[in-house]
Amino acid sequence: MLSSTGLAAARRVRVIGMRSVFSSIARISTCSAACPKVPASVRIAAVFNRGFAAAASRSATKTATATDTRKTTTTKKPAAKKTTAARQKKKAASTKKPTAKKAAPKKKAVPKKTGRPKKIVKEVPENVKLFRKVKELKAKALLNEQPRGLPARSWLVFVQKNGGVPKGQTATEFMSAMKKQFAALSSVEKQALQDEARANKVRNDAALINWITTYPVETIEAANLARSHLKRLGKTAKLSLPDPRRPKGLLSPYIIFTTQRMKSGDLDNIPPTARVAAIGSEWRALSETERQPFYEAAEKDKERYKVERASLSPSP
Repeated sequence: MLSSTGLAAARRVRVIGMRSVFSSIARISTCSAACPKVPASVRIAAVFNRGFAAAASRSATKTATATDTRKTTTTKKPAAKKTTAARQKKKAASTKKPTAKKAAPKKKAVPKKTGRPKKIVKEVPENVKLFRKVKELKAKALLNEQPRGLPARSWLVFVQKNGGVPKGQTATEFMSAMKKQFAALSSVEKQALQDEARANKVRNDAALINWITTYPVETIEAANLARSHLKRLGKTAKLSLPDPRRPKGLLSPYIIFTTQRMKSGDLDNIPPTARVAAIGSEWRALSETERQPFYEAAEKDKERYKVERASLSPSP
């Protein structure tokens, strides 16, 4: 079986052979007069043989050249080689390490601008804490705002009348001289000093009440709490402020019993300390039924306190 190229070559041989045969016949006819006479059958066969041989040789050379060119085209791939070589060159160029650049000189580190330095909190000593606490309590207690009253004792009235410490004399010498003079006074003079001291006390109480009412009730209560705290610390000896607007404190059953026993007059001949001890022993000796009236009185006092507390005007 012939391939497609073989069949095409055979077709070409036939066509070329026929052409050569016709050209040979033409040449024989032209040169028949000059050539010696050869039988016609022999001449025709020779012509056909030569034509077919030439055509076969030409077709063979053509097919050989065609196959050679196909082999060269199929085997040789110069373009592919070039492309692979170019790719290899590119890979080599990409794999090459870049030349190390010279490192730029490092700039000096500029310190970052920060805000104000943080304050170092130092531990406050205990004495400083106490001083600050006392100062705060004194401000709440209204010690400096409280008005100064007149001397409410005969001794103080006598010292005030004799003026201050004279020049050239110390306070100790002055007070010792005043004591000697006060002791040498007559009873009439001492009575006059006592009467003046009582009058001063009345004036002082009225002035104190007027000053207290200028503050709200809550401020006076806070002042009294601060004064009690200062007394526990031993920093003041002033009494609490008597606010007439504030309701009286609650009465306990024992306080009610003590008040009744004091008003009865049965214990007037007993010293105060012994009187308080006797009242305590009497309270402990009472039974529950005997104590019941005092408990009821304490409940009524609670109602009184609530009403008076609610009647207070709100602070401005």
